Amino acid sequence: MIEILQAFILLVVIMDPVLSLVAFLSLTKGKKPGECTAIAIKGTAVAALIFFLFAFGGSYILQLLAVSMDGFKAAGGIVLILLGIQLSLGIAFPKEKDEDDNGISSLAVVIGTPLISGPATITTTILLVNQFGLVVTIIAGVASLIVILLSLLASRYINKIIGRGGLKVLSTMMGIVTLAWGVEFLMSGIAGLSA
Repeated sequence: MIEILQAFILLVVIMDPVLSLVAFLSLTKGKKPGECTAIAIKGTAVAALIFFLFAFGGSYILQLLAVSMDGFKAAGGIVLILLGIQLSLGIAFPKEKDEDDNGISSLAVVIGTPLISGPATITTTILLVNQFGLVVTIIAGVASLIVILLSLLASRYINKIIGRGGLKVLSTMMGIVTLAWGVEFLMSGIAGLSA
């Protein structure tokens, strides 16, 4: 149970419902409520597809590329550290959309990846399967995707309640947790490589 909770917290932080919510509000500005719902559902479905692909096949992909788990763990730790710094300090923000990106499906893809299931989520998924096993990772991943979907569906209400300032504070806190996990993964990977 503790492992599921740890994996869930990490995946929620990496998928970042706060950042996803802010970007979702920006991307869907001017859209009708029904269109926003469709974009949220399709975007989460895209993210889920990528998550499951790497949960079930991530280790085989590493074997195919001849990359050791310790090396991947160290590299993944660096990715998480950079993401944590980005979230904590607000240094960068994901590209919101291209000029021609006006359709519901294309918006859903942008939200699904790289926003929810981007490189950090892929890295974390593979690492969690290696550390906690497939069942724990799948349960935590499904729970995280449900949280993301619910936050997107309730985005307008959440924005009214806590405002952009509140969302920024939450994003900073999530960034610090991501940074700490990144350091843990990096140190563990280096220790494994030097053993």
